[in-house]
Amino acid sequence: MQIDATTPVLAYEADHLYNYRVRHDFSLEANRKLRFLAAILPCVTGIGCMYQAAATILDRRYHIPPGRLVDIDGCRLHMQVEGRGESSVILESGLGGMSSAWGWIQPETAKFSRVVSYDRAGLGWSGPDTAPKTAALAALRLRSILQLSHIDPPYILVGHSMGGLFIRVFADLYRDEVAGMVLLDAVHPDQHLRSAAINTHMRSGFRFLKTAPLLAQFGYIRLTKLFNAWTEGLPARQAAESEAFLSAYQHLKTTRDESLAWDTICAEVRDTRGIGDIPLTVVTACRAVLPGHPEMQRELATLSSNSKHFVVKDADHVSLVSRREFALQVVEAIRQVVARAERR
Repeated sequence: MQIDATTPVLAYEADHLYNYRVRHDFSLEANRKLRFLAAILPCVTGIGCMYQAAATILDRRYHIPPGRLVDIDGCRLHMQVEGRGESSVILESGLGGMSSAWGWIQPETAKFSRVVSYDRAGLGWSGPDTAPKTAALAALRLRSILQLSHIDPPYILVGHSMGGLFIRVFADLYRDEVAGMVLLDAVHPDQHLRSAAINTHMRSGFRFLKTAPLLAQFGYIRLTKLFNAWTEGLPARQAAESEAFLSAYQHLKTTRDESLAWDTICAEVRDTRGIGDIPLTVVTACRAVLPGHPEMQRELATLSSNSKHFVVKDADHVSLVSRREFALQVVEAIRQVVARAERR
């Protein structure tokens, strides 16, 4: 067969034209998909916002504050009080926590002491405020609601996680009113400076918290149940309350704001003094811990010359408080500190 000299050229041009059409068709399809996404995105986000708003209204109707609201300088703080005793045990939650997190610990502690849980401003049922997040302000407000509610010292302070930072500042500011302290897998103010693993873990979490309020507004947090692991093991009512607030915009916004104030709050704690011979117990989780954590937990036990330190086997940072079998060991630690304080 004789082949014309122009055949290779025509073949090339045909192939080139085919490729052009494929690319052109692909480009048109991509543009159509982008236009579709651009058109549907406001609808999806709008539906998400409506879903979140409706669910939030239902949460407010269903989850009635179990305690009472106390007005402090225009900021309404929610608190729950149970039990009786010579001393008052004050429960301070960690980052993102609230009074419902003490679902096992508060009623059991009420069997031998008066016990108070509360929500910091903007968390749980407490109203929001615009003041900068500091441990000193949190301590001042806590003391104010205790005074207004006629809950007199001596106080046994119990702080979980970041709550350990808050109660250390409280103890420094109102030393004569504090008779004992329990630190539950509490934050060490230098942990992110002394452990690269802890620093990486924290910064990753804090980066996500920056977006969490926006994701909550679109209903994403609620739909994915992203923070529900924090509630696993709690009694049914308190688990449902915690799940509701851990998908609420205001609660997550306050959690983000407290995380942004981390360095400020740690600096406040570094300026505090030791607590002398005030009875102290440090309770440490031993599962899923990062390098440096055990050593710094032992260091916290040196804050008092009258301290004890024990590790709860199989408990992790959250389950130490949320799971009944571990929470009961925490209650026993609190009971022992109350007894030591009242014998002094």
